[in-house]
Amino acid sequence: MANFPDTPVLLLVRLASDKTGIRDEAGWTRLFELYAPAIKAFAEERGSEDESEDVVQEIFMRLVEVLREGRVKVGGDSGKFRRYLATLVRNELVSRWRKRVTRGEGVCVSLDDPESGVEAAVESETAAAIDAKWRLARRRAAVEWALTKTALSTQSKAVYRAYVLEERPIGEVAAEFNIPRNSVSQIKTRVERMIAAIENEF
Repeated sequence: MANFPDTPVLLLVRLASDKTGIRDEAGWTRLFELYAPAIKAFAEERGSEDESEDVVQEIFMRLVEVLREGRVKVGGDSGKFRRYLATLVRNELVSRWRKRVTRGEGVCVSLDDPESGVEAAVESETAAAIDAKWRLARRRAAVEWALTKTALSTQSKAVYRAYVLEERPIGEVAAEFNIPRNSVSQIKTRVERMIAAIENEF
């Protein structure tokens, strides 16, 4: 299932104040990095694999427009933005599905019933399931950030990947990197603390 990450409220406020939609390039890049993979995966799950890149581009064009024009209120509740984004994605997928049906290209999307299509598939997402996806994606985004954009040593990153992400035995990891087993545990603890701190910022 696609996972939609949490959005830092301060980032949204920053972008909402960028009335040009282009001045805060770093902010828009971060928003894109957080959401583009989730939107793309969600579109692919719903039968729009060939159009998933187009869906991502369309959603971000709309986000620039609505944030610039102040049509989305941003403040202390990033959950409202997540719900708004989910609605944008749903509407875009439904629109594309209807166009395919009109052209005689209707397909069964994620469900056994060919008549249900993407509308039922998207509607079937419960609020609890969506919230769980946001939390999981926020965690994944924090892990990726820690392992690619921080000053952690190359060895610490490699040890963490091997021990935690690849779930290899601690003895095997210790032997591969020629370090004591307790060093593997210490690296895991240190990286997990960093990930938790990053996750709180997301």
